[in-house]
Amino acid sequence: MAGEWRSAAEWAALNLPEVPGTKQGFNDKAKEGNWQPTRPRQGRGGGLEYHVTALPEAARIELARRELAAAPPPVPAAPPAPKADLQATTALTTRGRERLDAKLAIVRAFDAFAGQAGGQNLVKLRHKFAGFYNAGEIAVEPYVRQERPTISVSSLERWSKAAKSGAAAALAGRYGNRKGTGVFDRAAEDVKGWLVAAMVEKPYISAEILRRMAVQRFGEYVELFDGTSAPMPTERHIQRILADWQKLNRQLHLALTNPDAWKNRHRVAFGSASEGIERPNQLWEIDASPADVLLTDGRHSIYVVVDVFTRRIMILVTKVPKSAAVLLLIRRAVLAWGMPEAIKTDNGSDFVSRQSERAYALLGCAHPTCTPYSPEQKPHVERAIGTVQHSLMPMLDGYTGHDVATRQAIRSKETFAKRLGESDADAFRVALTRDGLQAVADAWVEQIYHQSPHAGLGDRTPAEVIEAHAGTIACVADERQLDILLMPLPDGEGTRTVGKKGIRVENADFQAVELIPFINTGERFEVRLDPEDMGRVYVYRPDPFEFVCIAQNPERTGLDRRQLAAEAKALQDRLIADGKAQIRAAKRRFKPHELADTLMSGALPAPAPAATITALPRAALPAPATVTAAGSAGLSAAARAIEATKPATASPRTSEDNARQADIARRIAAPPTAPEKPEERWWRRAQAIEARVAAGEPVSEDDLDWLASNRTSAWYEARKRDQDRRAGFARVVE
Repeated sequence: MAGEWRSAAEWAALNLPEVPGTKQGFNDKAKEGNWQPTRPRQGRGGGLEYHVTALPEAARIELARRELAAAPPPVPAAPPAPKADLQATTALTTRGRERLDAKLAIVRAFDAFAGQAGGQNLVKLRHKFAGFYNAGEIAVEPYVRQERPTISVSSLERWSKAAKSGAAAALAGRYGNRKGTGVFDRAAEDVKGWLVAAMVEKPYISAEILRRMAVQRFGEYVELFDGTSAPMPTERHIQRILADWQKLNRQLHLALTNPDAWKNRHRVAFGSASEGIERPNQLWEIDASPADVLLTDGRHSIYVVVDVFTRRIMILVTKVPKSAAVLLLIRRAVLAWGMPEAIKTDNGSDFVSRQSERAYALLGCAHPTCTPYSPEQKPHVERAIGTVQHSLMPMLDGYTGHDVATRQAIRSKETFAKRLGESDADAFRVALTRDGLQAVADAWVEQIYHQSPHAGLGDRTPAEVIEAHAGTIACVADERQLDILLMPLPDGEGTRTVGKKGIRVENADFQAVELIPFINTGERFEVRLDPEDMGRVYVYRPDPFEFVCIAQNPERTGLDRRQLAAEAKALQDRLIADGKAQIRAAKRRFKPHELADTLMSGALPAPAPAATITALPRAALPAPATVTAAGSAGLSAAARAIEATKPATASPRTSEDNARQADIARRIAAPPTAPEKPEERWWRRAQAIEARVAAGEPVSEDDLDWLASNRTSAWYEARKRDQDRRAGFARVVE
């Protein structure tokens, strides 16, 4: 291994585990732990150099792993040519040399015996020789007979191979060997650390290949500290050394080979993950997992949300993990529990998509995320999902097990031959539908989970905790506000500009009088699709989020988007007989908005009522005892959108109405005027916030964060310079 000896500063610069990253820190820890061996520093500067074997185990393994990763893959090489043992035998004791000489003498006697036999089978010759030797009929020196009164056929074979391979020094044996005196312990290079790193990096590699790689790296003979050398230990010796290391370093080995398993079994759990959580809905955790139950239409996923304070949970069963499922679960939880202050997730695409992030912002809740590959940072939902998978799922038909071993055990419960050729649905007795599993999950949550004591709640149940809460809980005043916020987005992340024909969505133009000032200005608006009416879309200004108008397409008004989606699916099903290729093409071709155009053209009969569409069952959780209005920019904008959908009361037209209508017609006919730029609107907001701050008035955290993040933007700095210039000019005039 390159760089066996390094100074404290050089080792610290390598950023190794359990090694301080500064020279002073390294020296302090080396002195405290008496790290040896050391030697005076070579060259200029003085001080000490530390050998690689003086470092902690984890640091040596990391060094070896780095070298192993940088090295080219091993190329199988021909067995090394026999090599003289003279140098290796110089390190033997007198007793070891006697054992070696006796065995070599027996091997030479066998070779002479075999030569006289003239080409007979070698195995039979060994058996004959061993029998003659044990009977005292083979002439050897007295010391040989004293050292080995009898021999076995296997020993004779092993000694012969060792003598011919150049590793005869191993025949001296390891009798009287003490810990710390083995080849790897006395090696000048960290061969053992390198072997451990190779085992960790490639846990399924054989001992034969591992030894071959070690020979290619260090040579057939290992250089020792005392200047001598010893043969590279055998495969079985390497296996034994590595097995002993694993026994002594179980946690370290598991942490290196399976970090997730190590975290679950050994990560210290001091403190509480719910520390600082003092009220319901202060923090929710959401995660997803494939369900351990096979349903009639295949494998589904479950999304689970946990209110950390009360440990209440809610489950959503869905076919495909996606952002829409996340939003639907949030909608159900908000209606049942109230508004969350923060929702914690991992970095999965369904949780951090633009649609999900927009929903968090519009609901006015924070969205902290976990560090990648750190599920322990949301322990409550991880534990809840584990409880669902291991407590609820095994009771249900279609249970497939949580891992491969359990799955195979379930399949093998009955004689497999009786079920040969059965599908998974038959083998696992699949009976539940998605709606069936959802209903069972909701009932289990209410009747079992929420009524079970939790250690983290002081052995109280979630139902008891929420019942004992005396504070206020913010809730949504109108369920339709959530519907509007969670409406589906059109393609292109849901943003559009206004053209001379209006807003273009799904190959149709949507118009509204309120959009006229923004024609061809380039300003982008957020658009939401109305799931009940394909003839209208909701238009919002993104920053700050505020409702603008409802734009309509008269040709599509009144067509139910969900009904058309069901009709499109039915049309796809009718094309099954045409073959899989046609089905794939049809699925790409028949989309809800295209089907709407087809229906309007009269090419297909009008769609029948969508009787097959059913509402998702909602959890029957108790409503909070005390309710206050929830205030967020998103909900306020949704409330204004709801007002815009209400029909106006008919009344006689007045002269003001006629004048307003004439003004609208004139504005439509006239060229569009330049609208106000977004920067002007932002500047007014910044001035208003700064004025409130200067006057000592209360300012929300959102406004302060917005001002701080925009003070360095180009538009703010330009307007601030212009304002200062005008103020300076005014002072000069005065």
